[in-house]
Amino acid sequence: MTTIDAPLVSAPAFSRLAADTRYVLSGFPIGLAATIVTTTGFALGLGLAVIWVGVPILIATMMMARGLAVTERSRVGIFPARDYRQGGFLAVLADPQSWRDLVHAVFRFIPSTIGFSFVVTWWAGVLGGLSWALWGWALPADNKELPELLGFGDGYLTVVVFYLVIAAGFVATLPTVTRWAAQLEARFARALL
Repeated sequence: MTTIDAPLVSAPAFSRLAADTRYVLSGFPIGLAATIVTTTGFALGLGLAVIWVGVPILIATMMMARGLAVTERSRVGIFPARDYRQGGFLAVLADPQSWRDLVHAVFRFIPSTIGFSFVVTWWAGVLGGLSWALWGWALPADNKELPELLGFGDGYLTVVVFYLVIAAGFVATLPTVTRWAAQLEARFARALL
């Protein structure tokens, strides 16, 4: 598995871009699921802890957070695995690493959402701008295009060239933005896991 903090010169540019894109795009659904499951389990367990039904729910939630942390450590490349406190199920509640795993699972949607939003936007700018000449003719003619609103004219060739220039800007910055988004997620994981 490729580590996220590896130097840029260790891999060809396209494979690095593909690895970073894959990491960020897969991190969003995993992060969303982790946040929903652990937040719900923690709130339910904490609320029911007064009648002792919540204690097993809290332990199960902490174990789910631990499993999610193991998955994220393998995605980021954090080796060796963390040592957890031994001593049965109640030791999970007293283990500081288990609590860090839970905090990571609950709050990881923040860097995952930010990174996902940027990467999807940049890829959409690249793909949409480069292919606009193929599908732009199918748009309704009663609307004004962005180049016309900016005063560049309304000719079809002007619009095509305008979107190609915009796409070139997205292409030029795509590796940097994707790398930044992957490092944002990976640094958050490294700080807590």
